Amino acid sequence: MGQRTVGIDLAIRGDHVARILDGGRPHGRAIRFRLTPDSLDGLVARLRDGLAPGATVTAVMEPTGMSWFPVARRLKAAGVTVLRVKGQRVRALRRYLSEHAKTDAADAQVLGAIPLFGGAPADPVYVPDAERHALQRLTRQRERLEDEATAIKRRLLDLVRWACPALEAVLPDLRTNLALAVLHDLLDPACVIKARRPTLLRFVAAHASGNHPHGGPFAENLVDGLKAAAAETRRLHGAAVDFPRLQLEVALEIDRMRLIEGQLSRLGREIQALYAKLHPSDALRTVPGIGDALAPLVLGVLHEAGRFGSLHRLRGFCGLFPRTSSSGGADRPGQAITQSGNNRIKRALYLAADAARRTDPELAAVYWRLMVRKGHHHKQALCAVATRLANRIGKVLRTGEAYELRDTDGTPISVAQGKAIVAERFSVPAEIRNARRRCRPEVPA
Repeated sequence: MGQRTVGIDLAIRGDHVARILDGGRPHGRAIRFRLTPDSLDGLVARLRDGLAPGATVTAVMEPTGMSWFPVARRLKAAGVTVLRVKGQRVRALRRYLSEHAKTDAADAQVLGAIPLFGGAPADPVYVPDAERHALQRLTRQRERLEDEATAIKRRLLDLVRWACPALEAVLPDLRTNLALAVLHDLLDPACVIKARRPTLLRFVAAHASGNHPHGGPFAENLVDGLKAAAAETRRLHGAAVDFPRLQLEVALEIDRMRLIEGQLSRLGREIQALYAKLHPSDALRTVPGIGDALAPLVLGVLHEAGRFGSLHRLRGFCGLFPRTSSSGGADRPGQAITQSGNNRIKRALYLAADAARRTDPELAAVYWRLMVRKGHHHKQALCAVATRLANRIGKVLRTGEAYELRDTDGTPISVAQGKAIVAERFSVPAEIRNARRRCRPEVPA
């Protein structure tokens, strides 16, 4: 029984290149193939050609764009173990094995040689089914749109504070329909000054929604504030700001934000439908800190607990552990978090841990002990909580059973009781929290 490895150098537009290694020695010439059914079938046939009975085949590739996905799916269907490695490892090994050559064939040979150099074992690539892959992509798309909407709101606020600083105190919350309507149509002080009071009152009535009354003292005070802010803005800038064109700029930003919010609403409905189908027990949402938004994201990244051999491997996938620094028998604690692991799940677990420590007494006890007794700062303590939260998520995904909130002695409790226990026993004093903050001391003048 032998071992055959194949390094695959994926391309964005051109031919992909594969190089077979038997026992670490190149076997045959480099194989060029494309993402077509016939070409992929030909690649599988070449990989099987001359293979000893009982021998295994391991393919190694980098995650280049999405080119890896159809290749990995076809190879796994043919019984080939597929590994993905980060580009940093490939570049480091290439400098050692092929310092003066940078070709597709050389890169494929370097990839094929990676399993022979030992190091931390790599888990085989998990290729999700169509619906799980769709949930992964849709939750990622929702994050992109949310980041874009947040950036637009930040820019709108910056423009208001620069051009019309008096308007910020007058406007309702920038997330409301009324505030956006005012910015969309009434940012130019000349328009507000010129408009008659009944016209502005009708404008407020037409765009007020939610908790904002359509008339009465609220509308009267808002119109007064808009008139006063417009007059002050005119005195502040005079003719130094081209407000008609600024109005156009702001209106375009608001139109983009409204379009994004509509897309987010449509995405949210589709994500919830997929999540309900893939996780009918909805047990993920019973884990402290995992709410309506994070549950589909966690499921879209982890897919299923069965892909991980143990909770230890699941935690390794999440990457929430510090670097190790040990030399001469002495350990150096307090190292930074490694750059390994999935960034999306790390961010989700970090946010969930900050919410969970306020509800779950067991997690709050971990946070309190690290902050008060161990001298850790907030982020270090949260990463420790997030690691334990990953264990809870893994168990819930494995069993499909709802998580039961418990006190530190194992007694089942409600969410309200958990919050009360945390507030009573595990509150970190303000002086300790301030002392743990890492900041540069002020330099005396």
